[in-house]
Amino acid sequence: MKKEYRTKFKADIMEYLRLNKDVRFCASDVFEYMCGNGVTINLTTVYRNLDKMTENGILLKSKNPTDECCFYQYTEPDSHCKEHLHVQCKICGKILHLEGSFMKEFNDYIVSEHGFILDFKDSMIIGICEDCK
Repeated sequence: MKKEYRTKFKADIMEYLRLNKDVRFCASDVFEYMCGNGVTINLTTVYRNLDKMTENGILLKSKNPTDECCFYQYTEPDSHCKEHLHVQCKICGKILHLEGSFMKEFNDYIVSEHGFILDFKDSMIIGICEDCK
């Protein structure tokens, strides 16, 4: 019976992720959504599920540079997040995937000129999106 609850929680969290796939969120956002929809869950369970989803590549995890708060974003199964950088709006939290042929050129430049190997999956360039500027 305990396993069924975990599966239900994961399904509920996945529903939240699908509804919010273009924005970053924190564990308390998921918790508030769940409670507001009548799901009885504790914040520790939300964190545990988000951590497992991050480990499984379902979520990107980043820290807010100002207060070290962790944020997450859903990644589509075929998004190839290990192959491109990400841009995050510091106002609304929206994350964009910088996909395209220029990513290889950029990576080659960083390696050849600076000897630095990028970790695309965990990358985040902070700025202001078109909607917030």
